[in-house]
Amino acid sequence: MYFKASRDELAQSSAVDANVLTDKLRRVERSRSATPYNPNPWQPDDPEGEEKEAHEALVKDNGRPCYPIELGFDIFDNPGQYKEILEYWQEGRSSYRQVFLNQLHDWKIIRGNQRDLRRWYIHRNRFHEYQEFVLERRRKHGLDGDPQLCENIAEQSKVDDWMEYQHYILGGYESLEKELEKYRERLASDRKALAELGYSAFEEIEGLEFGKYYGMALEWMEKEGKAERKVKSAERELRMAKKRLEVAQLEELGERVERDRWIGWFTKEVEPQRTRLDELRHLADEAKRDVEPYDQWMNATHGAWAEKGWDEDTEEGRRLVELEANSAEYRTRFDKRKELHHRAYEAQGAHWRTGKELEFAEELLEAARTEDLPLTVERAALIKRIEKEVRFAEFHVEEEKESTKVLDLKRRVLSDLHSVQSVKRQIKRRSVLLDWIERQRRELAGDSASTGGGSGPRRSTGVSSGANRSPRATEASNVDHPVKKRARPQKPLMAKSILSPVDPAKVSKAWREKRRPIAALLNRDLSRLPILETRRLLLSAPSIHRDFPSLLLSAPSIHRKFPSLVGNGEVDSEMMARQHQQLAYAEKTSRERRYAHYQAAGHG
Repeated sequence: MYFKASRDELAQSSAVDANVLTDKLRRVERSRSATPYNPNPWQPDDPEGEEKEAHEALVKDNGRPCYPIELGFDIFDNPGQYKEILEYWQEGRSSYRQVFLNQLHDWKIIRGNQRDLRRWYIHRNRFHEYQEFVLERRRKHGLDGDPQLCENIAEQSKVDDWMEYQHYILGGYESLEKELEKYRERLASDRKALAELGYSAFEEIEGLEFGKYYGMALEWMEKEGKAERKVKSAERELRMAKKRLEVAQLEELGERVERDRWIGWFTKEVEPQRTRLDELRHLADEAKRDVEPYDQWMNATHGAWAEKGWDEDTEEGRRLVELEANSAEYRTRFDKRKELHHRAYEAQGAHWRTGKELEFAEELLEAARTEDLPLTVERAALIKRIEKEVRFAEFHVEEEKESTKVLDLKRRVLSDLHSVQSVKRQIKRRSVLLDWIERQRRELAGDSASTGGGSGPRRSTGVSSGANRSPRATEASNVDHPVKKRARPQKPLMAKSILSPVDPAKVSKAWREKRRPIAALLNRDLSRLPILETRRLLLSAPSIHRDFPSLLLSAPSIHRKFPSLVGNGEVDSEMMARQHQQLAYAEKTSRERRYAHYQAAGHG
């Protein structure tokens, strides 16, 4: 009964009056903000309105929109003849559909460049040199029209403005051509160096899709980093061996060296380093405390300038800041702070270097304690033994350096392949823009000629719209061959652009055809490698498992050499760890065997 009464009471207390609820909802609705909610703050609320504003600003500043604004956003579903130029303004941009905004952004950069160039040339009374440079570049590329550039940009015609824009883009294109030639020369040099060392230079992977070379270069960079760490480790072993030989050659040890005396000598080297480290730590802490008040003063001073509104971006702000900074009090404190910072830096550096020396001394002591040495040994025998260690360590350093050199060359080849491919891609994009710019120039020149104003073309360009292509853009698209200079009379009147869209199905098919030989090649190469080298390939490159798991697990040579490693088609992590230990031991044994052959050849 008690629970039933409680339930009825709760139901009555929870009852809602419909009229009261409606009144509350109306009040909430009236209190809402008039600002609409935008679920994605990174996207504009009115992209079409912003595009219209950008279009108006572009046209007002003598720019040329890349498509008629009347087509609206429907053009992105069916671009037609505007496909290439739309893709240019879309690629690498955050606003995919707002191409006028992208155009306006670049046009403002062009305008800024015009102002900067005029400021530089006019200040030196050399503006005529800039005019000649623009004309010379147009002749070099076989382009029509002689722009009449003015010191005052507002006095230039639309055609002259546009040809100066064309001049700017051509300059970027020429820079890309030089960059491409530089990467090609470096690629040829690196491949030649690899060939001289007896290694392949990735000739079998030409023509990979964009981005693949970059990923492969990162993998080889990781391998190169590991090799460089091995070189440093080998150099440290060599340094230790030379230090031990230096101690063994001391006359103070006598003709016979006791083991305890040998260890005691290295113990004496450790204690002074520890004492010195403690002293330097105290000096570094003291220097840090000394500089802290001056840092606080500097922060407080700059904060006070900011509160007063002394902004260095304004002329008045710069004047006030410079006046205060040149005062005697400020310069005295500033110089003292600089001096204390230098002292603190030197103290911290000395502390760090002494710490490294202490680590080295402790390693020498540990090596002396753990080495297999009898209670008493002839000093001559000890010297002979350590001399052998030195020669072996020197051989190890040279071996690791050679390995690192090969890895560095392979990484550079892959990086060069990526750079060549990337620059070609940029040149092709720039060719699309040059093609469009030249068509727009001809339209502007025709309008100017019909109205009797502006600087028109040198000769009639009576060509159909379908063939109205830029000769320069046509040549620019052929990035595999350098553009040949030719005289103006020999320039063809028309040239058809080769920058036509490529069937994606054909591209994908070409890529699949190029991937098949790689799997066969890798399988063939792995089958020829010794077991030790194959282990090193599998265990030292995690990226191979990430990028080519099916390739490695399907290779018959892997199953044949490491059946327990690949198992049922999956890599066993515990087995990988054991293989790592075996690899370390095998590398050590292999290195000793190579050194024995090195000695037998008369180099020891």
